[in-house]
Amino acid sequence: MAHSLGGLGKRGPGPRVRFDLMPYLFILPAVVIYVVFNLGPVLASFFFSFFKWDLLAPTTEFAGFDHYDFILNDDRFWGALSHNFIFLGLAVVIPVSIGLLLAVFIYEIRRGRVFFRAALFLPAIFSGVVIAYVWKWIYHPFAGVLNPALELVGLGAFTQSWLGDHKIALYSTFIAYTWASFGYSMVIFLAGLQDISTDIFDAARVDGANFRQKLFRITIPCLYDVFTFVITLRIFTAMGVFGVIYILTGGGPFYSSDVIDIYVFRMIGNFEMGWATAAATVNAIIVVCLSTGFIKWREWRSWSS
Repeated sequence: MAHSLGGLGKRGPGPRVRFDLMPYLFILPAVVIYVVFNLGPVLASFFFSFFKWDLLAPTTEFAGFDHYDFILNDDRFWGALSHNFIFLGLAVVIPVSIGLLLAVFIYEIRRGRVFFRAALFLPAIFSGVVIAYVWKWIYHPFAGVLNPALELVGLGAFTQSWLGDHKIALYSTFIAYTWASFGYSMVIFLAGLQDISTDIFDAARVDGANFRQKLFRITIPCLYDVFTFVITLRIFTAMGVFGVIYILTGGGPFYSSDVIDIYVFRMIGNFEMGWATAAATVNAIIVVCLSTGFIKWREWRSWSS
């Protein structure tokens, strides 16, 4: 008995924590690809922004913050950045609102849901180059379809050079961007709607709630996290827009539709890699600050409410 009690008083070795390497091996290829093709170029861009390098010379010369000083005093850089902010302000309102309303429409209908979902998402599956050339043909002042369509319905006074007028060129490109991007927001909102309990909508329908009341008192509050993701995605795409604007206007006329990525591309074409990488780095810092600040603000709102 004493021997048994003595045995109970002894503690054996604790449980061994077994480190399983297999899950990390599965994600290793994805991590390597991300580091080489995403994180690597970002770090290289930041590094070369401090050197004078024209892409052709085998040597580089340390320039310090000269490139940053140049672009921060360049009016064209600030003009391009202001156009990105205009794009951003419109992108977080118009494509997101269209995507939300279309998602609600598809969610409410009983027949043809699959057809409408596929048809409305169809523009999003095309590449930006295809979309840009389609809209370039639509906007063409002579061979396009927009101006003749306006004349056909008695709105000939509104016909104009949509891509040649410096006052509206940026907004004309934004319409093409909206047509290509609202489908992503629609699909994401539709997925979020399917996670909301149907009992909530049924109870609101029994209580006599109309469409506006259900939208603002049930749908939008229940899609709080979805809105955060969608708007963050818009921040990245609006601050990095390139293909649609480059093909439609090339940043013109007179730099009226210039954006940061086109500004960077123009610097690369002039073999000014230091200026180009400095501008790209500043834009990346702005994107990170905007997205992080927005997410933190949304989290603060959720905690305070």
